Parts: sequence; C-alpha cells; structure tokens
Amino acid sequence: MKILVAIDGSPQSLAALEKLVGKFGFFRETPRLTLIHVHPPVPYKAAAAWAGKEAVEGYYREESAAALAAAGAFLSARGIPFAVERRVGDPGEEIARFAAHEQCDIIAMGTHGHGALANLVMGSVATKVIAVARVPVLLMK
Repeated sequence: MKILVAIDGSPQSLAALEKLVGKFGFFRETPRLTLIHVHPPVPYKAAAAWAGKEAVEGYYREESAAALAAAGAFLSARGIPFAVERRVGDPGEEIARFAAHEQCDIIAMGTHGHGALANLVMGSVATKVIAVARVPVLLMK
C-alpha cells in the first residue's frame, strides 16, 4: 500500500503521522510512505524577482527541510523507510496531483481542528484535498 502523508511542520501533522504509524499492525506488510511538503509560492512576484531565483529556491528548500525534519526523525528512529517530496504551489492541489500521479492508495493528513465556519472563511488545505483528490483521504485530529 502506498500512503502519501502531508506534512506542514505543525504538531498536528506530526501527531497524524504518529497515529498512522501506530496502526501499521493492521496492514499485512509495512506501507510505503511518502512524506510531502508543499510550500505556497512567494505571493509577490516582484519580491521574488528582486531576491533572485536562487534565493527563492533556497528559501523553499530551507522551509521544506524544517517542516519535514521532525517527521523524518520520527520515522528514521523507528527504522521505517520513507521517501520525501517537496513541491511549491497550492498545497491542496499539489498534494492531490502528486497522489494521483504516483497512484497512491490513500492520502493521510492531520487537521488543525478548525470548524466548518473557519473553513468557510479561511479555507483549509484538508478541505481542498478532499474536494480535488481522486483517492481516499484519511484525516486525523
């Protein structure tokens, strides 16, 4: 089974990963995990142009490395193999696109506990993934 785990560096995403790993006993064999971090693009194209392509790409790499560090350390400490994918773009769309392209069986992700009203006002990556993904989405709180 191929599981894509969305990681944003929050305590909720790490807790979701921990819960998922705790359920590995339900599987006949250890699932293949891919951790994905999607960084939204720098909002001001002029600022990105001013800073330069290399600086912006370095910023994205550093932010992704920081977001994925705890999850990677958690899996490595337990001897669980995993792959890492880093993307830049709309997080919901990129997560769903990668899952479809790689034929993942499921997307697992944590939620930040916002209610329905907050999702209407602020939006939510989890809500977007549910709306656009073509594979099942497992949300963990």
